[in-house]
Amino acid sequence: MDRILTIIGPTAAGKTEVSLEIAKKICGEIISADSRQIYKYLDIGTAKPTVKERREINFHLIDFVDPDGNYSCGQFRRDAEAKIEEIIKRKNMPIICGGTGLYIKALFNPLHDLPQSDKRLKESLAQLLQKHGIDYLYKKLLTIDPQWAKRIMPNDKQRILRGLEVYKITGKPISQLIKRKNMKAKYQPYYIGLNLPREELYQRIDQRFDLMVKKGLVEEVESLLRRGFDSNSSALRTIGYLEIIEYLKGRLTLDDARTKAKQRTRNFAKRQITWFSKIPDLVWFDPEKSDLAKIIIELFLKSTTCRRAF
Repeated sequence: MDRILTIIGPTAAGKTEVSLEIAKKICGEIISADSRQIYKYLDIGTAKPTVKERREINFHLIDFVDPDGNYSCGQFRRDAEAKIEEIIKRKNMPIICGGTGLYIKALFNPLHDLPQSDKRLKESLAQLLQKHGIDYLYKKLLTIDPQWAKRIMPNDKQRILRGLEVYKITGKPISQLIKRKNMKAKYQPYYIGLNLPREELYQRIDQRFDLMVKKGLVEEVESLLRRGFDSNSSALRTIGYLEIIEYLKGRLTLDDARTKAKQRTRNFAKRQITWFSKIPDLVWFDPEKSDLAKIIIELFLKSTTCRRAF
């Protein structure tokens, strides 16, 4: 089984920068495991790789879902596996890079293969959502699948709709289906974790959000709303976008929106660290360590059957 170099860690820890440096040294291509960077038009607030960086190295699974579209962990697994195969056929090295733990888990510890979405059923559920609101659908989910409903947030539109959809298609709760024996993963990860001392990480988070605002995050959100995208869509419920929308609606001052977004991002980073710390054999590094890319490449090559000379 092929081992895949997988760079994980909390937001703002420098995953993209380190992955880029590695990719340049080993003919690598980067597959993003970031549930926010999948969305088109959400560029500044999701810290996507720059146009220049994307010219230097091939990035995959970025910028391909509309902000009002849905995308599941199962879809990510299928898409990531396909990209890995394509990259290997080109005799390049796939590198997974991202901080969405559920995506990483779906790829390397896949659950039961849930049914593909049904277009007509999705449209029917969307009409119910528009007519009755998300609270109504969440209550329906609580009735048919209380275990799944209690695992997600009451305003998590995507997972509420998916829970209802799976039940309609299979007649079984999604919580029951995912308890079945796990599927066999096609690939085995070689995990590298990037993290900083907490205060330094939090400082980076704060500085990065200030820079996002300076680069035009407010204008980016205004543009998305002018295009007609729903402010309650999964994409625009992203930290940073959510608070700027509150500012544009007059519910927060810009300073309050900044403060709230920074705090929520710090809380999110803490949850990411907790999630990833449970992974056995995860090797953690400070992203500012000297010659880090070279060290990671040497460790990875020792761990794999790959014998290419880079």
